[in-house]
Amino acid sequence: MTAAPQALDPSTGLDAPLLSVEGLHLSVRSNDTLIPIVRDVSFSIAQGECFALIGESGSGKTMIARALMRLLPPALLKIEGKIVFQGDDIASASANRMRSLRGSRIAMIFQEPMSSLNPLMTIGKQIDEAIVTHQNLPTSERAQLAAGLLSDVRFKDPERLMKMYPHELSGGMRQRVMIAMAVSNRPALLIADEPTTALDVSIQAEVMDILARLRLKYKISVLFISHDLSLVAQYADRVGVLYGGDMMEVTTTTDIVRSPRHPYSAALMNCIPRRRIDGRRQLGIEGTVPRLAAPMPGCRFSPRCPRRVDACDKGGIPMVDIEGASVRCLRPLA
Repeated sequence: MTAAPQALDPSTGLDAPLLSVEGLHLSVRSNDTLIPIVRDVSFSIAQGECFALIGESGSGKTMIARALMRLLPPALLKIEGKIVFQGDDIASASANRMRSLRGSRIAMIFQEPMSSLNPLMTIGKQIDEAIVTHQNLPTSERAQLAAGLLSDVRFKDPERLMKMYPHELSGGMRQRVMIAMAVSNRPALLIADEPTTALDVSIQAEVMDILARLRLKYKISVLFISHDLSLVAQYADRVGVLYGGDMMEVTTTTDIVRSPRHPYSAALMNCIPRRRIDGRRQLGIEGTVPRLAAPMPGCRFSPRCPRRVDACDKGGIPMVDIEGASVRCLRPLA
């Protein structure tokens, strides 16, 4: 495997954010009840940057991705706050506006490619549909573009692959097809939601390397959602740490690995396999993630936090800036 591209330094040489999420609150409608699942989440993604959202299952990562794409109707998901994409607030954009953005300016790769590919259509036909939806090109040019995309994701015989059906491909091959489809219209932002979850370790590395190369080739910004901290450490520029629907820390990947500020961030880092401190393997995080619907004033990590004090359970905990990091904690780590 080739080495990962050099990560960007968000502090230098980057333009205004491509995406800015400000004070995002998400609530799911259940009958006549609104169940809050994400509270006051803010982060930004610069042009060409890879920003990772990490956290345990149930922290709200995938729901944030679906909100950015507006995949769920207002009758099911209530969105409050701002989602500013290329200067426009799309949190309340019309359905027609979002249809024009999805697949063209914003694209998404899902966890399980088999559920996203049509089993009754050839690979070539599915890529062609993705292209023709947003580009007015002759048939021959679309076929040439599709073949080039499949070459980009390392298929040696694109023309042959275009005649095949999804069931004839392995999981890793299907995911590479999904990547080709996602970048077919040169999106500005690519959301990769756990893109390697269903793949074995060797294929995970190949898929991530392909994403990293395409990001540089087409100058794509990436929102990488993952629970695999080793992949995040290798490929992301900056990281947002979610817990129970709250953003706990936003910082550079280097700092989250070397000197996390939030106790939860530090606990996550200690869960990385084979990580040692003073030669000793670290313990996991005791307890469980709280239910998103459970009311909890103060810090949601408080019941599991070794640095908890009484004030942690009272009122909202604000995000504070500490040497380039934003941290939601009353007793951050030094």
